[in-house]
Amino acid sequence: MKRFFITLALCMAFVGLAQAQLSQGETYSSKIITGNRPESGDWGLYFGPSYSEVIDYINTWGSQTESAIGLPLINLKYYASDRAELRIGLQYNGHTSKTDGTFTVNYDDVYPFYEEDFGSRDITLIDNYFNRRFRVSPGFAYHFSPKNVLDVYVGVTIPIGTDTEGKVYETADYQVFTNEQSNVHSLQKVDVKNNLNYSSFVIGIGSFIGLQAFVADLPLSLGFEYGLTGILRTNDKWYHVVTDGSGNTQSYYTTSSEVEHFNELNAKSKYMGSDFRFTISYYFNNK
Repeated sequence: MKRFFITLALCMAFVGLAQAQLSQGETYSSKIITGNRPESGDWGLYFGPSYSEVIDYINTWGSQTESAIGLPLINLKYYASDRAELRIGLQYNGHTSKTDGTFTVNYDDVYPFYEEDFGSRDITLIDNYFNRRFRVSPGFAYHFSPKNVLDVYVGVTIPIGTDTEGKVYETADYQVFTNEQSNVHSLQKVDVKNNLNYSSFVIGIGSFIGLQAFVADLPLSLGFEYGLTGILRTNDKWYHVVTDGSGNTQSYYTTSSEVEHFNELNAKSKYMGSDFRFTISYYFNNK
């Protein structure tokens, strides 16, 4: 929450600065040259990695157990007028983690009411997880006065896509087996494998504010955007397939809390998210 207010304050400060600084440039031509901006009929290609994506790549760089993959937001922009910009964006990213190891369980503590001394066992654990996010995002942006030294704009976007997650959890447990003839109790190993899958169609609406500066005599601009987006997940449920060491299989659905098991489940969810993006745009036209 603190990061949100700090970022919002910075955005407002830059907007105020940009509105206060006016250029004395001449009439703008249709070409992207020094000090000039895109005009009606021009195109732009936008590359916008978010702060969270950059941090994810940094945190997983060189890791043997985690990796970040994907493509940051890429927009194709078209200037319908000097101030009105149409855009369509494409984004695909994800995160993968792999965990395996062993831990020791003292079964005398687990089953204290038996006379036998069960001792300890080493338990193997495998926990693999991935998530993927795909978005197609048509949108619109309005640019304020071209007389400003810095280009300030606001806009809306409609993200449409899918959220996919998967998890494989493999471990073992030891249960008490009773010999009916001798009435002696012993531990029997039981392997457990849980495959979890999640896939949901998502749709939302978002707003953003941006600030960019044009670079020397190049058809390039550098800047940042801050946006808020509300998302609806239309199929917010996990599908489990649990298999034990005997080959017995059980399947069921859960919500994200995994408290209750369901044979059938219809679940939707809404959430609000924010993005702070660093932007690089290249401009061109077909004239």
